[in-house]
Amino acid sequence: MSRLSFRQRLTLLTAVAIAVTVAGISAAVWVIAKHELYDQLDHTLAAQSQTFFNASSPYNITITPDGDVHGVLAGSIPIPNRARALIESGAGSYYTNTVVDGISLREYVQASRGGGSVAVLPLRPTKHALARIRFWILWIGAIGIGIAAALAAFVATVALRPVRRLTAAAETVAATGNLTERVAVTGEDELGRLAMRFNGMLEALEDSVGRQRRLVADASHELRTPLTAARTNVDLVREGKLPPEEVRRALDEASIELGSLTTLVSDLVELARGTERKLRIEEVQLDDLVASMVERSKSRSPQSTFVTSLSPTIVHVDATLVERAVSNLLDNAVKYSPSGAPIEVTVRDGEVLVADHGPGIAEEDLPRIFDRFYRSAAARSKPGAGLGLAIVREAAEAHGGKASAETTAGGARFRLTLPATA
Repeated sequence: MSRLSFRQRLTLLTAVAIAVTVAGISAAVWVIAKHELYDQLDHTLAAQSQTFFNASSPYNITITPDGDVHGVLAGSIPIPNRARALIESGAGSYYTNTVVDGISLREYVQASRGGGSVAVLPLRPTKHALARIRFWILWIGAIGIGIAAALAAFVATVALRPVRRLTAAAETVAATGNLTERVAVTGEDELGRLAMRFNGMLEALEDSVGRQRRLVADASHELRTPLTAARTNVDLVREGKLPPEEVRRALDEASIELGSLTTLVSDLVELARGTERKLRIEEVQLDDLVASMVERSKSRSPQSTFVTSLSPTIVHVDATLVERAVSNLLDNAVKYSPSGAPIEVTVRDGEVLVADHGPGIAEEDLPRIFDRFYRSAAARSKPGAGLGLAIVREAAEAHGGKASAETTAGGARFRLTLPATA
């Protein structure tokens, strides 16, 4: 059966189920018909036995208390010991089948105080009727099973048509790699929902592959600049034609480019992990975490001024990932805040707000500010590859939260919202 197609197996199993059902019903009809015919015959024999001492009845034998047998068939039908014992007891009756001179008979023995009687009737008409019933049961059953098998094949073909379309779409995707393939949804039943889930899976896969391709393309572009600059400076140093001051300057520039490259690769690795990242959820005092990140930013950017308002807040998060997100928000604020302008950091109700007093965010940049490698016109003159805020959004969504940005009267404000606060 393993070599049969699913449609063939479904048809075969359906036909077998119908055949078993028909066979069971046919057997039940046969048993009922046999019971009814024998019941009618037994009623006839019982009525006939009422002509107790009527020797004129051709199928009735009477037996007197002294054992004398009377009747047309008195010498033809043997009286078994069971019948004689019953008649001698004076009460009781029974039915049985017997054969006399090759003729099948139905026999009814009845005893009474005045003797007893043995009534018989030929079984041939009853057996002939049962044979006809059996013939028609077998014949109609066979035809019914054949028709049912044909209908099962038709129903299986129609019912599995959406599955065939789904299979064809999957084979097309596997053969061509075309993720734009979709399956027509024809209903809201199980197969319809399966088709919708398949289309949703293809859509998610198409989006994932598209984002991966864009990530690779953008990453290759962003990696090329620091690599080229670092290689150029190293080559100049290797030539040995530069004065000592120029050598130090070239090495410093190469070190800066390599640092940018290291940060870029680290950000790319963090983003590439995406939903496959395994979070290490723990109870974290969010205000303490943000305070430590602010101190770290102060050490890196002593010229910046931070104003904090940190309310005690407990969240259940991956501390390392949230630290990375908060650090990126602070670095972004440092990058765009004028010298001496305060950077306001607030923690309350599971939210981290970072506000700067820079140029703000242009209206057309707001929808894409958290996209990977997106850099506004004002940001292109600043260092970075446009991955910091993308990591902030990834961190928020990994915890079921969200990241948002808005332009204020004095600059820009970024909000990192983390759920499941205590």
